[in-house]
Amino acid sequence: MESKGRRCTRSLKALQHLIHQCTALAGMIYCWVPGRTITKFPTDHDMADPLSITLAAITLGTALKDLTELALKLHESFKKHAHNMRAAASLTEDILEIVQDIEKFYTARGDVLDNMPDVRDAVARLSKDMQSLYDQCLPILQLANSSERRLRRTLFKIEQWRSRKEVESNIRNLREQANKCYRRFTRHTQLGTAVAIGELKGAVSEVSATTRQLSTLQVSDENVLAFMGSTRTILSTLPPGVMLAEDLVFKLYLRGHVGKIDDILKNLASKQSYAVEEPDDYHTRPFATQSTFLFRTSEAIEYARGNAVTELIRVQQGLLNIGAGGNPIQAGALALDNLSVDLRQLEMYSESLILSTWSVDLYKTLSKAHRDVYAPYLALAFFNHALSFYNTDDFAQAMAIATECLSLLKTCAPTFATEVLTADVLSQFAHFRQAIGEHSSASLQDAEDSVAMFERLGADQMALIGPQQGENYATFALHITGGDRVVYRYANALDAQRAYLHDGGRYQNALNAGEKALRLYRALGQHYKHIDIQSQVANLCHFLCDDVFRDVIPLSSALKYAQEAVQIWEDVQGPIAIEEERILDSLAMQIKILVEIGRPSGALTVFPKLSRRVRTMATNQRMYIHKMQDLVSSLFSKEHYAEAATASRTIVEIYRQSPDSLPSSQRFLVDILLDHGKHCAFANYLSEALIYGQEALAIAGQQRLQDAAFIDQYLFCVSRAGYLSLEAGYPEQAINLCQVALDIDSSLFGYEKTILGIIATKALAYLRLGQLSSAAATITKGYDFSKSITLNLQEEGYYGRLLHVLALVYRCAGQQDDALTTIKVAMPIFEFLNWDPQLYVLSHVQADMGHDPEALRTAEEYVQSTEHLASLTSPYIKHIYTTSQYSLCLRLCFNGDFTRARQLILAVRSFLEWHAHSRNAWFIDLARALRAEGILECASGRHADGAAARTRLNELQQRLRATHPDLADQVDVDLNYEQNYPAWKRILKKHLLTCSHWIEEDAITGQEYTITHPHPTTQTE
Repeated sequence: MESKGRRCTRSLKALQHLIHQCTALAGMIYCWVPGRTITKFPTDHDMADPLSITLAAITLGTALKDLTELALKLHESFKKHAHNMRAAASLTEDILEIVQDIEKFYTARGDVLDNMPDVRDAVARLSKDMQSLYDQCLPILQLANSSERRLRRTLFKIEQWRSRKEVESNIRNLREQANKCYRRFTRHTQLGTAVAIGELKGAVSEVSATTRQLSTLQVSDENVLAFMGSTRTILSTLPPGVMLAEDLVFKLYLRGHVGKIDDILKNLASKQSYAVEEPDDYHTRPFATQSTFLFRTSEAIEYARGNAVTELIRVQQGLLNIGAGGNPIQAGALALDNLSVDLRQLEMYSESLILSTWSVDLYKTLSKAHRDVYAPYLALAFFNHALSFYNTDDFAQAMAIATECLSLLKTCAPTFATEVLTADVLSQFAHFRQAIGEHSSASLQDAEDSVAMFERLGADQMALIGPQQGENYATFALHITGGDRVVYRYANALDAQRAYLHDGGRYQNALNAGEKALRLYRALGQHYKHIDIQSQVANLCHFLCDDVFRDVIPLSSALKYAQEAVQIWEDVQGPIAIEEERILDSLAMQIKILVEIGRPSGALTVFPKLSRRVRTMATNQRMYIHKMQDLVSSLFSKEHYAEAATASRTIVEIYRQSPDSLPSSQRFLVDILLDHGKHCAFANYLSEALIYGQEALAIAGQQRLQDAAFIDQYLFCVSRAGYLSLEAGYPEQAINLCQVALDIDSSLFGYEKTILGIIATKALAYLRLGQLSSAAATITKGYDFSKSITLNLQEEGYYGRLLHVLALVYRCAGQQDDALTTIKVAMPIFEFLNWDPQLYVLSHVQADMGHDPEALRTAEEYVQSTEHLASLTSPYIKHIYTTSQYSLCLRLCFNGDFTRARQLILAVRSFLEWHAHSRNAWFIDLARALRAEGILECASGRHADGAAARTRLNELQQRLRATHPDLADQVDVDLNYEQNYPAWKRILKKHLLTCSHWIEEDAITGQEYTITHPHPTTQTE
């Protein structure tokens, strides 16, 4: 949306005969009458910021070296915090690679780039912003590495989680700036080829109202030089047959004409002075403005381009013939201002800036003679000039020009139009402040001043009129004038106000401003059908879905807002890139809300819409894959594991399409595969989890051979793959995986906690195989290793898992005292991490030691603390409850409470019979449950049911022996372990069985296990 003065109607027919009209246009020239001096307004090169001037004094190569070192520091800072700031860490890796690419590009093309001020400026600006971001994030990251106590570290983690989105947003903006810097580098060399487009024969004459066909262009160095004004050192030869994009040809063509106008004006300004004429009819009318929206259709863009070409040639011809009959400065000033707005709408920001500079210059000259007449027009030119600086990312100059604009408006005779313009400038000034990094409170003050000014002008009471009676929409552009324009600008000011209120944490006020702005935009949208207005409606609907408004806007209403935003974006034809991202944001918000209100199936219905759009993204795809991962994480955290697995499967498919083989991309792929494997494991899709886990392990294993930085990820993949192998019934595979990882000299890399987890997995695998001595030796090494590291072990989950396995080894070895001590040390760690406290182990060990009341209380407590899991859909989570039931069943059986014990064991057996096929390790639990059920039935006098349970156990063992003999061995091993536990022996002794099918002297396998390795005797501290 652009602001401009009233504009003369331009005929499209002029385009169709453009070349033939040049002679006629020469009679409509603009001249300056001698007598007044033109005051040249400084160009963007004259206004280089101090940082650019400083940078110019050193070599570009040195600056790039410093920039690369800073990018490396930024990346290394976030690398250790990937858990809470996964996206931020990935983005900093992107930035580092972009900067390294820039440095490589400079190495190859430094002779061309060394003498280009804009390239040095881009490096300086990127370096300054990167240093600022690094300084902002460093205190947070340093706190994470401090030696604070547990509470302080916990508070840090919470604060880091809360601030991650702002940090990620800042880093994402920095990455985009790095991309722009890279494009600036490549443009100056690659356009050496691109600009060699030859004579552009007939390019203008072939312009028509509906179509433009560009013939194949022959290369001519002379014509290229004349057209671009470039040096031969920059140009290269265009290969024969290469066709350039029409948009590029058009922009290069206009760039050439803008350059010629700039040169002509500089030449005229340097030669002589010219008189300023009296104000014309246009400028003596009451000052008024309008808002113009270019329709984003191909026809509208053709029209805008054609108009720009017509006006550029008109002005250029007038300047070339300045001596023929006079050239009014005011007409030239107006034409240049309007042209600058046209080019800004066509996203030709640098060219727009050149023309707006001259427009300001001419209006300054005019104001010297007739200040009261021209001051409002100069203020408008200042405003447009500030916007041009803003669009070229020169925010400091935008601020300076806008400040001058406001100062000038204060001296103007107050009229309704100048007051509206002042309110308009204040609203935009708020954005300028934000862009240069001022505190949001300053931006908020400007926005509030703007809103207050509009309300003093009655904008909040104005009724919308719509297009004037009998006037249809223009074919190519939409104009809003009068009171409707004031309402539109008031809505913009409210929108700015709500954004800065939100940034300042004043959420209720932000909500009020946002709802008011939404009502105005909706009303405007009823009269003016344009994407810019509809997009504002969609943006505000999205805003009102923010979590901070949950107390005021219920989820049901937030869902309607999200659906409305999605519907608006889906109705837009051919959205531009930023709007495409807003569609994705709105779809993501809709999914997020559906998850929050407990409609995972609804979320899964919308998810494919999001994935289809992300799949085809040309830029920022990874950022939205991160967003998709966050949505999957929300499904996972709400315990919708099957839905999470389905959604994460889609993410894997999308990312696999990327041909990128950069290390950061491979690391990201491994993360995606691991996430999906985790979701599959929780959804009980163990086979799929194994496949994806093995793929992740293979990639990480290959990458770590080339880059030592992959060792941490490789070790984590081993840990995950080893665990999944155990669950699938393959302990030998788990042992082999763990051993390969432990053979790496990883002590140099600082991944101690992952190594603890790998050691625990390896020990548990040996335990499953009945190799108790190997398990004891492994766990002893792990325990000794834990003493040599500097981690806070009381907060490390892998250390807790190591202690858990150590307690199991102690119990199997008959060292119940050590087992009891060890599991008691492990439990606070699990509680701190909100993990399953493994109370079943404590209950069993207490029963082994004859502490029956305590064992029963522990088992009862475990069942009570896990019974809420029974209602969940995930078998993986419900298995925790099943484990607690089995523990309580044995305690009740010992006490003779057969009724309750039988209810529990039947529930356990039923669950395991239904689900063991999906997780082989559960067949071990099933065998144990069948034996317990049979003994319980016989002990309570139900011998027929006991015999049936024994039959089912025999059939299970025979089936496993035929289909999975290794798993059958593991079942036998576990049954023998349990048979030797004191708690089990005490049950059999108390309830002496005489029935033949449960005589315990008949050993299940007859195997014996002798431990030859000394058991660890050092107790945990």
